[in-house]
Amino acid sequence: MSFVRFIRSFSSAPSLRSAHASNPRKTLLDIASRYNQNQAISMVTAHDFITGRMLEKANIDIALVGDSLAMTTLGYKDTNELPFEEFLYHVRSVARGNATSFLVADLPFGTFERLTDQAVDTCVRLVKEGGVQGIKVEGGNPEILPTIRKLNSMGIPIMGHVGLTPQRHNSLGGFKLQGNSVETAAQIYREVRALQEAGVFAIVLECIPNRLAEFITANIQVPTIGIGAGPGVSGQVLVIADMLGMCDPDDSHMAKFVKGYDGFFKRGVEGLKTYKSDLEEKKFPTEEHGYKIKKGIMDELRKLNL
Repeated sequence: MSFVRFIRSFSSAPSLRSAHASNPRKTLLDIASRYNQNQAISMVTAHDFITGRMLEKANIDIALVGDSLAMTTLGYKDTNELPFEEFLYHVRSVARGNATSFLVADLPFGTFERLTDQAVDTCVRLVKEGGVQGIKVEGGNPEILPTIRKLNSMGIPIMGHVGLTPQRHNSLGGFKLQGNSVETAAQIYREVRALQEAGVFAIVLECIPNRLAEFITANIQVPTIGIGAGPGVSGQVLVIADMLGMCDPDDSHMAKFVKGYDGFFKRGVEGLKTYKSDLEEKKFPTEEHGYKIKKGIMDELRKLNL
């Protein structure tokens, strides 16, 4: 079965349009078209209305509401601390800000592991209340595969995620390279094949050797989205807070695979310092930043002897 015929079997949340959107929301067919034409698939995380809108303006293919927002936006120590209701709140805000990217949400830790029914309930809420078109699930172990098949049967597109899976960082020995031995590389490849058979529409390959990612990409029939997996994949994903420098550089570590495209935090701090200085030096506000009152009103007001 071709990839395009495969994805036609999926339904997704309605592609609601907003007044600010000039293009329709991307669909799985658009992702498939880029994949079949060997065009890079762009994916970036978003965590609120503003970052969602930024991705739309940049014409990013896939907007991922990742549970990484637990750390970059909410200040938790890791993704496993993120409560589902807080996550859903952010999913909804991204959906309101972005009407054109294909919208995918993570399946947060603790919302799907217990039973398949638990995962179904969570995903239905993300689609129905959050407005997403797809769900990303970490891991390719045999325990998760029935859940993925069930969700696919319901018409909910699933994106897989193997290699360094942040929700399992404790069992993986921390945030470090995966698949750097014959045994672990073979295990990752087996998980990828199993995920493809289970019906995922794409697979994130995180923090694995470049040549392994290239080998995987050449031997499966669905797009691979790399993050720390080199150039030989179908597309790339980065955390927006990392790539745009939104985090405090004095309190964060930039992974090797991240390319910084801006320094929002530093520029924001400098802007705030300038604002404070302008207040102290009476440079702001000036008359141009206020409003004039109609002639005679102040004279009449004074006559009231208030």
